[in-house]
Amino acid sequence: MVGEILIKGVSKTFERTDEQAVQALKDINLHITPGSFVSLIGPSGCGKSTLLRLIAGIIKPDSGELYLDGAAIEKPNWDRGFVFQRHTLFPWLNMRQNIAFGLKIRGLYNKNKSEVDEWINLVGLSGFERSYPHQLSGGMCQRASLARALIMKPKALLMDEPLGALDALMRMNMQDEFLRVWSSRKMTMIMVTHDVDEAVYLSEKVIIMSPRPGEIDRVIDIRLPRPRARSGDNFVAYRKEILDRLHFGGEKLEPNYYL
Repeated sequence: MVGEILIKGVSKTFERTDEQAVQALKDINLHITPGSFVSLIGPSGCGKSTLLRLIAGIIKPDSGELYLDGAAIEKPNWDRGFVFQRHTLFPWLNMRQNIAFGLKIRGLYNKNKSEVDEWINLVGLSGFERSYPHQLSGGMCQRASLARALIMKPKALLMDEPLGALDALMRMNMQDEFLRVWSSRKMTMIMVTHDVDEAVYLSEKVIIMSPRPGEIDRVIDIRLPRPRARSGDNFVAYRKEILDRLHFGGEKLEPNYYL
């Protein structure tokens, strides 16, 4: 199995010409086991997305090192797929062409043409292959984005609030889609989310980050069988533990599940 991620002493500061520099991350040390589903959660501005982009190789740390399967992460690569909050499909390409785009760029399309249809079926887009993004719902476009990332067979899939733009019902449906794909492929998945319920429902581990500069506050193992009952006592207990930790002992007038 592949997809082991090791983060050692990583810090990141963003310089600004008009204001004081902002330290986004401070001394992050993290080990993510191969094939696991991990969620990053914490207050807005704590560096969750920054950490995801460091793993992707989009930006570089000021100090520290990141590794994927023992190889240093220094730049973006096809071995790490990325799914953003809003789909990034090309509007002039239909669903099939969007999903096949990476294969064509790498000269792999003719050899792997049949896999495009397999992924279209896997993410539930059969019958919509010739539809364009503007003709489909946000959920369907996000499924196409997922297929486009996964068809490249990445060792790790990185997701930055991939369901944040969807309504509640579609969001829950897409959570099940993610789990179905993850369970069939068993690749490493790392997701940034503000939704505590989503983190508990999907993840094997929930990594709680402190306010900026972001540090690892706690790693919680979610020891619940699948499929998970969102209203079950153990589920609610994990949700409360995470919420209590996110408030850092502060007074809570009412629960807020979308920190």
